[in-house]
Amino acid sequence: MKKVIVILMLPLCVAYVPASANGQVAPADPNADPNTSGTLPEDFPEFIITQNGETAPGYLVGSVNSEAEGVGSYFMILENSGTPVFYSQTQSLGRLATNGLFASRTEIKGMKKKYTWFLRDETSTFEDAFQMGNGYLADNHDFQLLPNGHALMLCYDAQIIDMSQIVKGGHPNAEVIGSVIQELDVYKNVVFQWRSWDHIPITDSYRDLTRKKFDYIHVNSVELDELDGNIIMSCRETSEVIKVSRATGEVIWRMGGKHNEFTFINEHEENAPRYFKVQHDVRRHPNGNLTMFDNGADKNDRSRPYSRGVEYALDEQNRTATMVWEFRHDPDIVALSGGNVVRLPNGNSLIRWGGAAKTGDAPAATEVDPNGQLVYEIWLAQDRVTGGFTRLIWPLETMSTAVTRYELMEGNTYIFDDDSAITGVTIKVNSYEGQGYNEARVTKEPFAPLYPEFPGKVPRVLPVRVIVSEFGIDGINASISLDAESFAFAEPNLLTIYHREFAGQGLFIPLPTSYNPVTKKLRTTMTRFGEFTFGRPDLEHVAIAPLLIAPEHQGSVNQDLPVTLSWTPRGFVHAYQLQVSREAGFETCVVDEPWLTEARYTLEAVEPDTLYYWRVNTTNQAGTSEWSEDSFETVPPMVQVTAPNGGEQWQRGLEYFILWDDNLSEDVVIELYKGDALLQTVKTTPSTGAYTWEVGLDLGPGSDYSIKVKSSADETLFDMSDNTFTID
Repeated sequence: MKKVIVILMLPLCVAYVPASANGQVAPADPNADPNTSGTLPEDFPEFIITQNGETAPGYLVGSVNSEAEGVGSYFMILENSGTPVFYSQTQSLGRLATNGLFASRTEIKGMKKKYTWFLRDETSTFEDAFQMGNGYLADNHDFQLLPNGHALMLCYDAQIIDMSQIVKGGHPNAEVIGSVIQELDVYKNVVFQWRSWDHIPITDSYRDLTRKKFDYIHVNSVELDELDGNIIMSCRETSEVIKVSRATGEVIWRMGGKHNEFTFINEHEENAPRYFKVQHDVRRHPNGNLTMFDNGADKNDRSRPYSRGVEYALDEQNRTATMVWEFRHDPDIVALSGGNVVRLPNGNSLIRWGGAAKTGDAPAATEVDPNGQLVYEIWLAQDRVTGGFTRLIWPLETMSTAVTRYELMEGNTYIFDDDSAITGVTIKVNSYEGQGYNEARVTKEPFAPLYPEFPGKVPRVLPVRVIVSEFGIDGINASISLDAESFAFAEPNLLTIYHREFAGQGLFIPLPTSYNPVTKKLRTTMTRFGEFTFGRPDLEHVAIAPLLIAPEHQGSVNQDLPVTLSWTPRGFVHAYQLQVSREAGFETCVVDEPWLTEARYTLEAVEPDTLYYWRVNTTNQAGTSEWSEDSFETVPPMVQVTAPNGGEQWQRGLEYFILWDDNLSEDVVIELYKGDALLQTVKTTPSTGAYTWEVGLDLGPGSDYSIKVKSSADETLFDMSDNTFTID
C-alpha cells in the first residue's frame, strides 16, 4: 500500500495515511487506466503534505514528472490528504478556460518552441484548436479564451538586427526576439495585433545587448483588463508590466523597468528601484489590484535571494502602486523562471514555484491565507520526482446551480431559489401555451457560453451563462429578472441580456434590458426558452492607418523572388484593402484587394527593374482609415562584400565579422583568397549578412588577403573585397 506523509493542524504532528485506489470522479474515459484492485500502482509517487489551516474548496489538480527508477509520471486529482480521486499516465486536463473547457498546448512537430493550443472537455475529448494568424505561430506561455469567444494569443518574433548600430559592441547580425500579441475572433480572424517592435525599444531590456542571440522583452502573460477592456502584459526581460489600448495599440502606461511611471508605496526600499524583477503571471482582479509572481532573480542577476507572490493596489490616474500583500517562503525559495499566483475563491492564494519546483527545490504547491500565513503545502517525497498542482472544484458540474419549478401558471411569479441552491433568477409568467403538467428549470453556470456569436459589434461578455429549459410548455411570454448581487454583477446598469435558443450554438440576440437600482434587478422579456448571457459594450473603434512592415521603407527586393508585403494594424481591424501599382497615383493597380483579413500578401511575380508603390488601409466599426503608403524597387540578385573590404588589419586567433549585403534566399559560401588563389572555404552559411570568423593560427602573415561571398545556388553570383586586407 502506497503512503503519503501528512502533517495536519497546529500543533504539528506526523501521520502516515494510506492512499486509496482510483475514485469515481474522473475527467476522462475511465477505461483509459483501469484500476479495480483497490490499491494504487507500485510506482505511484509519494507526497509530504503540511496542512495548518482551512484551504479553499476543491481538489488539487496537476501532474508529477519522474526521472527516478520505480516511480511513474502521472496526471492526478488529489484530495488534500494526497488521496487520488483520479490518476492517469495518458490523459490530462490542461488549464480551465473561461467557458468550462480545458486549454493545453502541443509543440508543432519539427518546429522548436512553436505550439498549437487545443480546447478539450473534462473527458479529454477534442473541442477546438487555435493558431495565430498573419504568419505567426504561437508560443507556449499564455493563452486566454475570453468570455465572448475571442482568444488572446502570443508568440515570439525573431528579427535579424544590426546591433552594432544600436549599442557599442553589438553584434552586426544579432538574432533579437520580440513579442507579438493577437486577439482572434470566434472565426479565428485576427481583430487586434500588437508588436513590441513598434512600441518598446530594444535598449529598454536588461539583457546583454551584445549577445549574438537574445530575447529583449519576453512577454510571458497577457490578459484582458475587464475593468476597461484594454490589455495588460508581463514583460520579463524589461522587468515591467505594460498596459496597451486595444482601440489604438498605443501604450497606456508602464509599471516597473527603465521607464517606470508609478510611485511604489509600502514596498521594500532595499529593492529600489526594481521592486520586482523578471516577473511572471501578472493578473488583474475585479477590485483593480494586480497580482504577480515576482521571481526577483534570474541566472544573470541573483542579487535578491528570494522569489515571492505580491499584490499591488493601483491608482492608474495618479500612477501609484501600493503593496497590499506578499508571500515570501520560509525558508526562501528562488525561482529563476516561471511561477504563478492564483487567487482562490475564499481569498487564499495558491503559489506555484516555477523552475524551482521543476528542479525539486520547491514544493509542488503552496497555499496561504490573506494574511500570508501558510495553510497548505505539498512536496514530492522522492528524489528526482517533481510536479505542480493548482486547485479546482471538481467535477465542474458541482459548480452549477439548478432549480426546477412545477405547474407554472399565468400571472404567477416563480423564484428559482431554494435553501441549498440560489440561481438569482425570477420568472413572472405573462402567458404560455401548453396543456397538462409542465415545469421550468433554471441552470446557472459560472462559465462563459460555448461558441458564442453576436450580430454586429461583439460585446465584452461576463463569464456566466443561464439556461432556462422546459417540459410541457410550447410557448411563453414572461418577464425574467436577475438579482445583480447574486450574480456579482459590476455596473449592472451597463449590461445587456443576450439570448439564443440552443445552448452551445447559434447567434446571441440582444434583448431590451432594464436595471432597477432599488431592487437591484436586471430585467428583460423572455419569449423563448434557451441560453442567456450578459454583455457590455466593448471599446469604441477608431479607424487608424496600419503600420507597414516589409519591404523596408523605399527598399529594394530581388526581382527573381516572390515579394511578401506585410503590415500590422493599430487598434481593431475587420478587414484591409491593399493596392499595388506601378504609378504613384494608383490610377491603375496590379493588385486591388478590398477585403483581406490577413495582414500580409505575396506577389508571386514582379517586373524587373521596376518601382512599385503600395498602400493599405483598415476597416472596422468606425469606418475606413487613411492609407499607409510606401514603395519598393525590384533589382537583380546581388551580393556585396562590406567587410573586410580593404585596408583592415586582422590578427590571427581573434574573431572578426565578415559582412556583406545581399537579397538572396539561399545560403552563401564564404571563401578566403590569398592573392588570386583560393586558400580555403570559410563557411557555407545563411544569407543573413554577417558571419563571425576566427582567423586561423595557421594562416601566414600577409597583406594580400581578400574575401569572396557567393551564392550557393549560382557560382556566377558573387562579390569580393574591393581591396586586400592584412592578416598579422
